[in-house]
Amino acid sequence: MIENIKFVVENELKAKKKNKIQENYYALSPLLILENFVGIFRFYLKNGQLIPPYWVMKLYSVILATSFLTAFGLLLRLPAAITGQESLIDFIDEVPSFFILFQYATTMLTTSFFLSSPNMDIIKKISELDDQLIKINEGDFYKKDRNRNIKYVLCLCFLQIAIVIIYMVTTKDFDPDSTILFTFYFTQRLEILVFCVLIGIVKRRLIIMNGYIAKFLEDNDSNMTCVFTVSDRTEALEEMNMIGRPSESNMKIRDLAIMYDKLGTICSLINNVYNFQIFMTLVSTFVCIVITIWTSLYYYKSPENNSGPLFNVSIWCFTTILVVAVMSFVCESLCVVRNRTKILVNQIIMDYGLPKTMRVQAKAFMELIEAWPLRIFIYDMFSVDITLMLKFISVATTYLIVIIQVSHFSN
Repeated sequence: MIENIKFVVENELKAKKKNKIQENYYALSPLLILENFVGIFRFYLKNGQLIPPYWVMKLYSVILATSFLTAFGLLLRLPAAITGQESLIDFIDEVPSFFILFQYATTMLTTSFFLSSPNMDIIKKISELDDQLIKINEGDFYKKDRNRNIKYVLCLCFLQIAIVIIYMVTTKDFDPDSTILFTFYFTQRLEILVFCVLIGIVKRRLIIMNGYIAKFLEDNDSNMTCVFTVSDRTEALEEMNMIGRPSESNMKIRDLAIMYDKLGTICSLINNVYNFQIFMTLVSTFVCIVITIWTSLYYYKSPENNSGPLFNVSIWCFTTILVVAVMSFVCESLCVVRNRTKILVNQIIMDYGLPKTMRVQAKAFMELIEAWPLRIFIYDMFSVDITLMLKFISVATTYLIVIIQVSHFSN
């Protein structure tokens, strides 16, 4: 009898976990479908389980990468630039293409062949966390996530279409290799978008945890004073007190600390998966900005009317900086929510009217918050936040001054 009960309970837990995996996959599917279209396969869903990409998907990635590399090599004007048949400005314009080409090829192949297991671990751990954290309105929660991701995909596509239209309008001679470069830059922006969405998933779970702690503190303060309030039942459900009433046997704060530890693990996995991607995005963006500054000065000093190419170069520079700015802002917002968690937990620690066991749990929770800063570090060199954007602008400004001086010296 006991074995039958254990078997039923285990099956129910597996069914709930499988359901959460399906819900998270459903929420991320707009982004995953777009990734599959450009040749990036993380995993796929089969019978409620995440499965690594099979050989047909990997073969599609290899064929697509080889096709783009071959086409780009055939259309590249670098040999003409080396032999002197092409101008210096055209030679300089080709430099950022190599960085974005390398990033595209490595992202496509490493994600499909080597990073499927870490990507599946991220979704599985998020699903395990959701089993404990999300208690009400589960269907609406994942539906909102999916609708939000659809809006992100549409915004990304509209941005890319606008860039292509501006390029075609402002360029006199259309280059065939630009069509391939549009694909490379679109893939770069898509991968940063997926990264930001995953960070947003961590952030929203942490906001729910903050809501539980804030509701507990609010109810605890209201219990100190006898005030009777009448509220709608739906509002009470939305602000559920997960921790419950203060007592010596209440261990809910410990459970929230365990959930935060899982969030820290998820954030670390995301960091490890996207280390190289973020690094290459910063490198390609920096190279693009430096080349853009140089070409802008060239077009500005040229006696010919180069308003079209100059405007096009400015748009490319703005969009590349925008990618870094969005990434920095999303990571900074996660740090802000984490600081809010720290403040709420500290309020529990400092509330001497609570039972000692609950305050001890809060102290252990605070140690976990210190252990997991929820910051994204690029190979432990620097963190991705607002300070990264400021440093990026500072370095770009420095190179702007150097290039202007070199330009005057050459004249």
